[in-house]
Amino acid sequence: MKLVFLVLKRLFFSSQSNFLFKTTNIVSIISLALGIASLNIVLGAVSGFENKVSEKLSSISGYTTINHLFEDEFSTDQSLMPDFYSGFSSSLVPYVEKPAILKSKDNSSNILIYGLDKKDFKEFNLFSSLNTNLDTISENHIVVGSLLAKNLNLSIGDEIVIFNPLISKKGIERSRFLLLEIKEIYHSGIEDYDSRLVFIPINTVQSYFNLEDSITGWMNFDPSLNIDNVDYPFYQLSLNDRHSDLFEWIDTQQWPIIFIFSLIVLVSYFNLMGSINILFYEKRYNLAIMKTYGMSNSKISLIFIIQGMILAFIGAIFGILLSLFIIFMQEEFQFISLSENIYFVSYLPIIFSINNAIYTLFFSLICSVLFSSISLAYLLSINPSKILKN
Repeated sequence: MKLVFLVLKRLFFSSQSNFLFKTTNIVSIISLALGIASLNIVLGAVSGFENKVSEKLSSISGYTTINHLFEDEFSTDQSLMPDFYSGFSSSLVPYVEKPAILKSKDNSSNILIYGLDKKDFKEFNLFSSLNTNLDTISENHIVVGSLLAKNLNLSIGDEIVIFNPLISKKGIERSRFLLLEIKEIYHSGIEDYDSRLVFIPINTVQSYFNLEDSITGWMNFDPSLNIDNVDYPFYQLSLNDRHSDLFEWIDTQQWPIIFIFSLIVLVSYFNLMGSINILFYEKRYNLAIMKTYGMSNSKISLIFIIQGMILAFIGAIFGILLSLFIIFMQEEFQFISLSENIYFVSYLPIIFSINNAIYTLFFSLICSVLFSSISLAYLLSINPSKILKN
């Protein structure tokens, strides 16, 4: 092995190497760096997009929800609570979900009401960026989406009316209406939610809809919380279950993209094969002499494979650093923008993953060994005597 490294140092890392040899190495490193950088960026974009969408969706209804199989609402009487509830009661957010009509001075719209406990407004992920202190929310307050506010020309402080069309007309007319004040306007970036979903203190919703202490279910905002003992007649839905079509679309799109960019990386290794051929041609006389003096093909192969691995390693490191720089710039300045109405995000989110960087580095080294071996299979079959004659 010492002989292999000595020959490698003399042949490839000598200060007397000519311009063609140095240029070939530089071109190989640059092509490998660009290929690895593109693959890292694509992997980061796929992960970043899925994580960002999951984060937005979970900020509205949690990572999982638990509901009753047969009842739209069920009582929260402690004697009727399921067995799993006692172990997770502090982590679960109770909510009430009801359809209604919201009427402003100018227009009206169908809405979906989420009733939340007052203390949960502050903890609710969707409201983390709001300026107003949601601790001061009261029974007659409502939080509406940005698109709904735009469509109905609503502002903070405006008064609106909630109308329940299910209340019988024979009842007292005034009881069919609920007068509320807009406390905040949230923005999730998801059109269906921003145009329909409103949030009201749960006591107000229960009173207006005559639900007493009943709730629709619980939401879980902790992604690490695993509730695996939900028993009949309750059932649990995950984020992927509730939005299965969306996540199936993301999975369908990501694999062709990763495959195409992996092919781009592989193309750079054909350039490495060309570099190995040029390096062999450049040092053919030295290698022919060493082979004549008894150096085996395996040791000569090892010399070129190590050279290829060194080029691949340097190229991969530069590629990883380049991808890290581009990802940082994109996250900082958001050069690549997206239509939020379509993709749920206003820019392309990219995550730099150490695991992806390590995978691409190992992928680079393995491919360098493979492509170097393919190139050497032909080169070592050449008779050294022919090389020396020429």
